[in-house]
Amino acid sequence: MVFAKNISIIVFSKQSVMTGYQDYLIVLSPPESIISSVKKLKDFSFGKIGDYESRYSKAHITVQPWPRKKPVWIEPLIPKLVRDLQSMPTAILDINGFSFFDQQETATIYAKLTSTPLTKIWFKTLRRFFSNENSEPHITIARNLPKETFKELWPYFKNLQWNEQFKIEKLTFLRREMIGHDKIYKVFKEIPFNHRLDFYDFTTYKLKVPVLLNKVNTQQISLF
Repeated sequence: MVFAKNISIIVFSKQSVMTGYQDYLIVLSPPESIISSVKKLKDFSFGKIGDYESRYSKAHITVQPWPRKKPVWIEPLIPKLVRDLQSMPTAILDINGFSFFDQQETATIYAKLTSTPLTKIWFKTLRRFFSNENSEPHITIARNLPKETFKELWPYFKNLQWNEQFKIEKLTFLRREMIGHDKIYKVFKEIPFNHRLDFYDFTTYKLKVPVLLNKVNTQQISLF
């Protein structure tokens, strides 16, 4: 009887973990060449300042964090999102050097992404499917550095040149358990964008549509 009780306890514990709350992180995944370059920069930073937050995180562009969610809430949303993202092309982005976020007591060094009307409209279209704020897309190198540590590391990045174009071909759902010792995000779902759509045609059209609508509205108003 004791043995049977122990089994039931183990089964219940396993089910509670599986059906409990989890942290989700929705990101854009760059190609392996960018991931490799970011890893080298993280390793370089470690050699200069020692360990730091985000040292082991894989290169990504954050779309939205979804902390403390149940899988039964998230998983039903996936099929619709898969269909919705087929309305968007792969993105063409450019890295252009480095910058940092000043967070008063800490600072975060990141790789800058060139912002153009075309990239802005692509990200704006993507955000329609989520509820996040209009944050600046970037690729984090070293997060939440104490100010003294930041002052030590930033001179190495300040004038470092990195100009590279790359494609974003998929949106990635990362997930980690809130209960237990495994706090590392793992890939839960990858959703590709529509490779048949052209990034430049798509974004240029999106930019023109409001102008055309405004012209139509102006003409209609002038008739009355």
